[in-house]
Amino acid sequence: MMKLQFGIAALLVAASLTGTAQAADRHLPRASETTCTAGGQQRPAGMRLTWHDEFGGQALDRRFWSTVMDFPGRAGGHYHNTSYGSYAVDDNVVLSRGKLRLVTDNKPVTGTDPVGTYQYTEGFISSHDKFFQTYGYWEICAKFPAGKGLWPAFWLIPQDRSWPPEIDVAEWFGSIESMHSGLASGTWPDVRWDSHWATGLAPTTGWHRYGLRWQPGHITFTVDGVPTSTITGDQVPDKPMYVVLNSGTWANADRGGPPDATTRFPNSFDVDYVRVYSAK
Repeated sequence: MMKLQFGIAALLVAASLTGTAQAADRHLPRASETTCTAGGQQRPAGMRLTWHDEFGGQALDRRFWSTVMDFPGRAGGHYHNTSYGSYAVDDNVVLSRGKLRLVTDNKPVTGTDPVGTYQYTEGFISSHDKFFQTYGYWEICAKFPAGKGLWPAFWLIPQDRSWPPEIDVAEWFGSIESMHSGLASGTWPDVRWDSHWATGLAPTTGWHRYGLRWQPGHITFTVDGVPTSTITGDQVPDKPMYVVLNSGTWANADRGGPPDATTRFPNSFDVDYVRVYSAK
């Protein structure tokens, strides 16, 4: 299920990002050194680690990740759709002090894929064609940014480029200070959403483990190992899916609206690790 791609081109791309990442990191608030790893790795019972990234390198590992979008509903390789106000740029994918920092900034950019001018930029990475798996336990250790209009997320999309399904493991809406987890299922345009909204999780003030236990006909979402919601039924997907992590901004008037003058830029969605397990 895992496909690793090595080569000189990948190494050159990684090297070219290093200097940019170091420069971008100087403009961000320093990330806390104490994260979910302080107590060591917490392996789920009866499962084995199948894929992970601890983000300990100087630049994004291109064997594991792409920065180009490749799923239905996107407007281009670097812009999701009109729900977003942000365009994905490689400069906003920063590795620093053993952490991934997906930056959102309010410097307008002229994009080429698709062509257009965008008010905000975001960081986006995807394991499409690099790693994908059916079922298992999927987890990140992360700290989310605070601010009106911010929309960082950890989600899964099918490797076969279909939509739906989509599993949103941890999707933070800064304007309404609420975390969404849920499943999109069915067929377009008759999409069914099984959603759960949680407040009071303090995702912007500390590091937490956001997890998904995915089994046949059954999904459980967890925060720091504690179940927060469950979905059961035939709508639970049974096909290989891959990881997406991105920062970004909300563009529409609903769900609290887009950023305003109170939103601090640049900001970052910080991730200490991604780990995926399967049954032994």
